[in-house]
Amino acid sequence: MPVPQNVSTAYGFRVQAPGYVTPADARAWFEDLQRRVLALEGRPFGLLFDARTQRVNPPDTHELVREAMAWSRAHGLERAAVVLDSTVALIPLLRAAKSSGTDVYERYVDAQKDADWEARAEDWIVRGIDPDLLPPPFPRNR
Repeated sequence: MPVPQNVSTAYGFRVQAPGYVTPADARAWFEDLQRRVLALEGRPFGLLFDARTQRVNPPDTHELVREAMAWSRAHGLERAAVVLDSTVALIPLLRAAKSSGTDVYERYVDAQKDADWEARAEDWIVRGIDPDLLPPPFPRNR
């Protein structure tokens, strides 16, 4: 399985998290993220977590993601957007966010329902425009 990748952006980082993520892959991702965040020397940043291909991961992986989000918040993370295409993947992420208190600065965007998901996610990260308070997008043409 490929390790989730951290990519530097103008607002901070974009994480590409493919398919099934093992605890070892999650640990490698988190360690890379820590190095990148520490290199910012305290400057604030945002995070777009692209989990469109995510499926249910092991509990240990969820625990590492929860740990990474809490650590990131303590080291300058201002806002995060998680993009999903599966309700099944959303449920454990919501549970982790609520239990760690990250739900205050984290928003979820459903790429299945919103063709403009990337703009909505970046609007939240960069400008603080809450996608949860926007009217629902027009349905996609099918």
